[in-house]
Amino acid sequence: MLRDRLFFFGDYQGVKQLIGVTRISTIPTVAERQGIFTGVSKIYDPTTTTTVNGKFVRAEFPNDTINKPLDPVALALLSRFPTPTNLRAAANNYTRTANDADHQNQFDFRVDGAYHDHDRAFGRYSYYSEVENPVAPLPDGSGAITGAVIGTGGVVGLSSILGQQAVFDETHTFTDRLLNDVHVGYTRRGNSTGGPTLASTTSSALGIPGIPTNAAFNNALPLFTFTGFQQLGPSASTFAQYQTAVWQVEETLNYTRGRHAFKAGLDYRWYQLNTVSPPNPTGSFAFTTTGTDQQGATGSGNALASFLLGQVDTFSIDLQESKLRPRDHIQEYFAQDDWRATDRLTLNIGARYTLHFPSTEKNNQGAVFNLATQQLDYLGVDGYSESARELHYDNIAPRLGFTYLLTPRTVVRSGVGIVFIDQSGITTPFTAPQFPFIQNVQQKTQDNVNAAFTLNTGPSVAPIPFTPDAGLGQSVYTVNHQAGSGYVEQWNLAFQRQLTRDLSFDIAYVGSHVVHVGIPDANLNQLTVAQLAQGASLLTQVANPFYGQLPASSPIGGKTISTAQLLKPYPRFQNVATYRNNSGTSNYNAIEAKVEQRLTRGIYLLFAYTHSKLIDDASSVFSSTVLSSPNSSSLIAADTFRPYLERDSSSGDMPNVLSFSGIYDLPAGRGHRFAASGIGDALLGGWALNTILSLQSGMPVTVTQATNNNAFAGVALQRPNIIGRPSLSPALRTPARYFNTAAFATAPQFTFGSASRNPVRGPAYRDLDIALVKNTKLPLEGNLEFRAELFNLTNTPEFAQPNGSFGAAAFGSITSTTTDPRVVQLALRLSR
Repeated sequence: MLRDRLFFFGDYQGVKQLIGVTRISTIPTVAERQGIFTGVSKIYDPTTTTTVNGKFVRAEFPNDTINKPLDPVALALLSRFPTPTNLRAAANNYTRTANDADHQNQFDFRVDGAYHDHDRAFGRYSYYSEVENPVAPLPDGSGAITGAVIGTGGVVGLSSILGQQAVFDETHTFTDRLLNDVHVGYTRRGNSTGGPTLASTTSSALGIPGIPTNAAFNNALPLFTFTGFQQLGPSASTFAQYQTAVWQVEETLNYTRGRHAFKAGLDYRWYQLNTVSPPNPTGSFAFTTTGTDQQGATGSGNALASFLLGQVDTFSIDLQESKLRPRDHIQEYFAQDDWRATDRLTLNIGARYTLHFPSTEKNNQGAVFNLATQQLDYLGVDGYSESARELHYDNIAPRLGFTYLLTPRTVVRSGVGIVFIDQSGITTPFTAPQFPFIQNVQQKTQDNVNAAFTLNTGPSVAPIPFTPDAGLGQSVYTVNHQAGSGYVEQWNLAFQRQLTRDLSFDIAYVGSHVVHVGIPDANLNQLTVAQLAQGASLLTQVANPFYGQLPASSPIGGKTISTAQLLKPYPRFQNVATYRNNSGTSNYNAIEAKVEQRLTRGIYLLFAYTHSKLIDDASSVFSSTVLSSPNSSSLIAADTFRPYLERDSSSGDMPNVLSFSGIYDLPAGRGHRFAASGIGDALLGGWALNTILSLQSGMPVTVTQATNNNAFAGVALQRPNIIGRPSLSPALRTPARYFNTAAFATAPQFTFGSASRNPVRGPAYRDLDIALVKNTKLPLEGNLEFRAELFNLTNTPEFAQPNGSFGAAAFGSITSTTTDPRVVQLALRLSR
């Protein structure tokens, strides 16, 4: 824009794609919609329920056909099911094919400027938007969306993402030895998802009274599930609004003197999150055989018949009255000296000091379960801190490295250092639990025979008041106030040898040890091994001493309670978990080797191999349910009081990784003796063949028991016993039986299984991709690039992990692949 003073840059790219997707569902047949279940199920009239000799007895509907008026709400909802595409089938009788739409737009705008000889600056603005509308199983947007589509995000509803970033950087040169750089950035990302909605609030539109309202999404279609049928309504967490923002200010002062290059500065970051995302904002209605079955009659009842009669087994709703606004702030100060001690030896000496201020919620919407008082302490109330953790002042992270020229062709490099990670142990630094400001309330059948309520009368639930006793009968989070930031200890030792002018060889040992990394929740309200040994007496129902103190809707709020519940450390509560408890560790050790042939005579080759071992306590951190109460899906430790049982090969452990890539510039066209000019160069010049080969070991498979016989004791999961060698020789592996399923046996109730967390490995990964590329020079410094790419050239199926649920029919089998069959892609790119 101004010669040598002001420069401008801009770019744009977009994606518009429609990908055909077929969804197959089981929906009610024409006869079932009329209440006719003859030959399908024996169904019983809930209005005839009586008690005979302590047993509930009902009269069977004549010819298993409902002869009573159907629930008016159920009738209205039934119309949302389309007509089956296969009228003769009772299962998988509806097929829908439509396009998954994904539209993306992205552009950047940058201005660079120089003022005299001492100041240079630039400003940049980046924009990204994406809208994806996945194909739902039913035309009204209902149904469980599973699986991802090529190139899409695997979202469960209409998703809209808007990302923006603004950056400003200024460099001032004081002298030839001293300069200062200031960097300011702001990144903002909004993500909203949604599903089918109603014309007004749920209670008004559907005629279901008693549904509480939320801060948002009060017109969302609720979730209605029927055992054996496709659901109505979207899956949980389809409706959500997230907005994240990060402010960052960096300043670096650079000073050079003699053999020293000094660097010092600061790095400040502010994290913000604004969200309203109750998983089921208008409720989830579950229909089972409860309501139309006969107590003691195996196979009786039908979930759809229960629905038609309005017999709700369980109602659950997540409530959030206002947006949650967590905030976090980090300050880091650093200094480093790159010292060229001799002509052969260079030392890198530095340290970084971190102050990670405990996160807060802008309006103090957070509470911590106090293990001593067994009540909730609310942030910023009654003298309690506005944050759930304390500030640590000892986060000092030294770094030391060196480079030594052993011979003119051999270099030795090594380094060791500590890196502090976010206080919670992952990239989301917020550490204050939000219950009861987002909460789940339920109403369910009290005897597994009579319905909780009927659809047309609606539920009778209410939000839990924000009192110290709000957690009674619920699942709650406590916090380790002293827990600080996690950190990574890293080290390496590498040798690089130049074999010829263009051929080099590298070999290195690298390792890391992560301390205080986040792990999924563990239930503190669990029985010990010794208590479990008491056996069947734990299941005995006794008078509930807390009856009347606990909400009637709570599973432990009835007149009787199990002996096991009374033996738990906190008998008036369900699960008690430590929120984002970063107490895990991991160890990684690897040997890395690389041979590189730099481009010469039109050939480039790169061969790399890594042999490694990764061990950890858990292979996933925290849970997607952390915005509400801890539930069974977020608790994955077999035994809270014996965490060492979780230590095993990580689910991400990949012992062997080999890759080969090569480029071959075909010897034709300009600069070659063949077709060096004219039409020959235009047609035959500029061609290159690229190839990438990847080979990877299979990763471990987590094995759990499908039926957790110890759930009553607060045990999150049960693993089977291992009685043999689980692996099979390669010749015996098939997708139907990838490992030795006979090596596992059911762990009896009141025991923990002997299998480790990840006792078997899944299939290896193999892939070969090639590309034929031609670059054609155009006038005015233009270039036209043509690419013909083949992904998965050998069309080798890359199998997904085998099923690890012992006791399930699919245990040990593989039912899907992780990559696509051979894909051919043609592309043209014009640049100037």
